[in-house]
Amino acid sequence: MPDSAATVETPTTAAIWRRRLLVWILPLVVVGVAVWVYGSAGRFVDTDNAYLQQDRIDVAPQVGGDVMKVFVAENARLAAGDPVLQIDATLAKIAVTAAEARLGSAQAEVESMKASYREKVGQAAVARRAAELSTRELERQKQLAERRLIPASQLDAVQRSTDIAVGSVGVLQLQINQTSAKLGGNAGLPADRYPAVRAAAADLERARVDLAHTLVRAPQSGIVSHLPKVGNRAEAGRPAFAIVSDSTVWVEANFKETDLEWVRPGQPVEVEVDTYSQHRWQGKVESISQATGAEFSVLPAQNASGNWVKVVQRIPVRVALQPGKDDPPLRDGMSANVRIDTGAHTRFDRWFGRAAAP
Repeated sequence: MPDSAATVETPTTAAIWRRRLLVWILPLVVVGVAVWVYGSAGRFVDTDNAYLQQDRIDVAPQVGGDVMKVFVAENARLAAGDPVLQIDATLAKIAVTAAEARLGSAQAEVESMKASYREKVGQAAVARRAAELSTRELERQKQLAERRLIPASQLDAVQRSTDIAVGSVGVLQLQINQTSAKLGGNAGLPADRYPAVRAAAADLERARVDLAHTLVRAPQSGIVSHLPKVGNRAEAGRPAFAIVSDSTVWVEANFKETDLEWVRPGQPVEVEVDTYSQHRWQGKVESISQATGAEFSVLPAQNASGNWVKVVQRIPVRVALQPGKDDPPLRDGMSANVRIDTGAHTRFDRWFGRAAAP
């Protein structure tokens, strides 16, 4: 009668090796290949946190007033110096007229003081001559009085006249000095060289500049945007419209700080703009920001407290594009993908402590 107990089959050598291959060798090979693939990579770094940038300026008028006329349409192309806005110039014209009147008054006042100065100089010369004659007459009267040929009252009268003549010379000299001081110590200068006239002329020039600023011109060429409407109030110093340059375009790519070990200025870059998925732009790394993006925020992060979470920072990298003849148009703020070729570097270089490129 056969044994009822089940017989246990002995595994063959092939099955044992097959099991070892599946359990040990194959996973080790997969891990090794993955480590090799990952470690030998790292030459290229990329990010989709990138945006096109163009020079943009916000134009603020120098004087305030109501917008009387808009010379261009929204999104029109301008050349530097083209008129854009005309601001109400009524008050500016009145200010020019008032400044012209003040300048004329200052010039007339200076000419009047110069004439008064010349008059006082002439009067002083006459008074000085009269004082000399009175002094000589007094000497003669003293000699006659010593010989008792004239009464004492006559000598006193001559003495009094002489004192008045000499005193008037001193008074006129004080008046001359006063007028000369008002003329800056030099009465022979042209009228437009005196401080009062120069100040009035400066006020007139300022009024004329303000009048000229009522016509707002484009400070640079580009595309105009956010124009005001006729009747809007334009405030001095507050942006009234913007001009975006259409000549220079660059990319600001915000890379993780851990991706920048091998990135250096001058390295080649490939840029893909989301709008044109089938087109590629070539460029190069122009510069790398000296600070992270968080440091430029209004409220930078403060990690001095004990309960903080470490977050990988982003550092802006400026990429200069190399435009091609058939490139489609680019606009400020477009999203892009950036890929930088850092050269013959791999992750093994970091793992084995090889120095970064200079």
